[in-house]
Amino acid sequence: MNTRPNSLRTHSSSLRAALVAGLLVTGSATATAFAASAESGVHLTVDTAHPTHVVNPHVYGHFLEHIYHSANGGLWGEMVWNRSFELSQTGIGDWSIEDGQVIQSALITDVNFVFGDSSWKDYELTLQARKDGGAEGFLVLFRAADADSFYWLNLGGWNNTRHAIEKETDGRRRGLGRGSNGRIETGRWYDLRIRCEGNRIQCWLGDDEIIDVRDEDSPHLNGMIGLGTWGTKARYRNLKVTSLDGATELFSGLPELPARGFEADFWTHFGPGGAARVGDAVNNQYSVQLTGDGTPTGIVQGDFRFIPQRYEGSVWMKGSLPAGIKLELLDGETVLGSEVLGPPTGEWAEYPFRIDARGDTKDGSLRLTLLGPGSVKLDHVNMMGQDALGNDGLRPDLLEAVRGLRPPIIRWPGGCFASVYLWKDAVGPQVERRIYPAYMWEDQDINSFGTDEYMRLCHKTGAEPLLVINTGVLNSGCGAPAQFRLPSDADYLPYALEWMEYCNGDASTPMGALRAANGHPEPYGVVYWELDNETWAAGVEAYIAKVKQFAPAMRAKAAELRTPIKILACGGNGYDMRWNRSLIDACAPLMDYISIHHYEDPDNFGSAPGRYEGLLIQLAGYIARSENPAMDIYNSEWNAQSTDWRTGLYAGGLLNAYERQGKKFTLGGPALFLRHTTAGAWDNAFINFDHTGWFPAPNYVVMKLWWDNFAPQFLPVAGDQQGCSLVATRTESGDVIVLKAVNPTNQERSVEVDLSGDFVPRTASMQIVAPGSLRARNTLADPVAVRPETGVVHLTGSQVRFELPSYSAAVVRLN
Repeated sequence: MNTRPNSLRTHSSSLRAALVAGLLVTGSATATAFAASAESGVHLTVDTAHPTHVVNPHVYGHFLEHIYHSANGGLWGEMVWNRSFELSQTGIGDWSIEDGQVIQSALITDVNFVFGDSSWKDYELTLQARKDGGAEGFLVLFRAADADSFYWLNLGGWNNTRHAIEKETDGRRRGLGRGSNGRIETGRWYDLRIRCEGNRIQCWLGDDEIIDVRDEDSPHLNGMIGLGTWGTKARYRNLKVTSLDGATELFSGLPELPARGFEADFWTHFGPGGAARVGDAVNNQYSVQLTGDGTPTGIVQGDFRFIPQRYEGSVWMKGSLPAGIKLELLDGETVLGSEVLGPPTGEWAEYPFRIDARGDTKDGSLRLTLLGPGSVKLDHVNMMGQDALGNDGLRPDLLEAVRGLRPPIIRWPGGCFASVYLWKDAVGPQVERRIYPAYMWEDQDINSFGTDEYMRLCHKTGAEPLLVINTGVLNSGCGAPAQFRLPSDADYLPYALEWMEYCNGDASTPMGALRAANGHPEPYGVVYWELDNETWAAGVEAYIAKVKQFAPAMRAKAAELRTPIKILACGGNGYDMRWNRSLIDACAPLMDYISIHHYEDPDNFGSAPGRYEGLLIQLAGYIARSENPAMDIYNSEWNAQSTDWRTGLYAGGLLNAYERQGKKFTLGGPALFLRHTTAGAWDNAFINFDHTGWFPAPNYVVMKLWWDNFAPQFLPVAGDQQGCSLVATRTESGDVIVLKAVNPTNQERSVEVDLSGDFVPRTASMQIVAPGSLRARNTLADPVAVRPETGVVHLTGSQVRFELPSYSAAVVRLN
């Protein structure tokens, strides 16, 4: 960190005109090169008397996707993972070897394994690959130290639209270089070649070199190779690893496949008896059958947080086991509470339990043990603590984490998750719910958190609901098998209209009656409806056809239900104005919002907000010239891909851009919202948790600070901001002015703000986040390393003065 430079108090020869954009960001995209100019004094004027526009509170909205156990295993208070034994070796996949080919046959995401010698350094890997079906293409791993640190060549990734290298280090994954556009065809063999020399990586698809990149940031310089898939069935053959000169063959032939253990994820079998997943089930497809001769045998699951309270749940059983089973809550081998269930009969039946835990542990386990000889099938093992049961089924600490952000609106259920989501599978009694059709984001959701649970969350947090519907345009994507789709493409519109009726119809309608039967007689009154998510793989023309089919029918249904709605349609990714123009040209009168996405490299924390603001200005201008100039902009997914302080700086700069462009930008929602800390990718979440607790990432810290000091009336700011980002707003009453400032430069800034107009501040306060390092982050062990602290602000008449350390974000409140 640089020391404070000499203060420069000389004003510019003239103040710049008051800007709607109000931001000048200079410098390169990287943190190291984003240096300040020599003049470090910032001199600005705020016009306190003439607001230019009103900032919509929905700018501070959020997005809850079922991803990395955010709901199942997270916010929803169900404590048992894989409660119905549907998940089996999901992280490994379904690998086999046949006719000299390595075949992966499971349509699940993030499947891979590594093999070879971790000491291999510079080498060339060649192989052939063929896609047999699914959403994407191939994953070829190289320079792998282990399963958590490697590069992979992702061919046909991002819904089969791009080829790129991604780098994972200790479970944290990010892109490397720009990659190239492209897709992988089904049924065709491709020749692949990867060459690693020092920090340089070259990749060929057939005869075409598609990637040539250097890793300048702690490169992986040696390691094994590996194979994988993402929502795709694929096969590989003719694998060979040689030295760069071709003289030494390091590997050729077929690898040893990953070993498979007891085939029920998150459960461990113990004892000498038998244990197997079988097809006879009360919920979905599978149960677990246990057999024993009287010697203790059963199954156990770990990673439970127990406190002295009551735990309630049930186990479904059938079989011949005269003495029944014992269910225990354990701290090591110490029994905190137990209950004997059964004996079971020859028919499926539910056996409830209530256990009062007598102790406290962060490393507890749940054990089910056969008592005596016999055989039993177990299914739908479920349990909640009294703290969640008394909280409408929501985990209390994570609910408080969400409440801390006071989300004005929450988008749900996805994301990619929405594109194959069938809402009827997730309503009604838990034991009757069908599992989500695809394994993605390291989970196959059990649909325990459905429409009614989501509405409870919205009610408890004060958020307005926003639902994303499955239009069927991507119904073969995301790894969904055919048996989990609707019978035909024509069925998706009536299915969506039934969801509208379930949410907004009174109890006299068929779906309103179903909602009432599920315990919710009053309609939910959902206004915001988004037509699918990231439909780029289908092509813009196919999506335009869906918008033209769905939007008029949904408006007609809304009129029938006497509930006004707003229609949101999927815009482009990043800076893709081609998609945005095509959609607006064809569908502008049908849309209330265009929904765009953008994820940023965290090294661009300083320059990227200004660049993206340019896209918002360009898009707003195109809307103004369209058939529907009243359409607004929704950035429904945004973030920088890290959980260190760079993400906090980026969040502050982008939120300032949103407020500046608030005439047209009226709705936002970052991703990810919640993420379990065991997740192998997407380390960018606001709320990060395990079974013991949670911590806020810097983007949470900054967004909460900004939103806690929200004032809707946007005020013009004039002056050269010297690479900083500062916006000014005032309350509706006009008695409070708020300055939100980000200094993403490596120099401290002395800031002077002159307030024009009749507003004269009597008191001032400042909260500042300046952790001292771009790599500063919060953790479970230290959840407040990055936090707001009280700053110093000086008032002299209508002038405000304060200091912004390098790499800082602050709010100044003037009363």
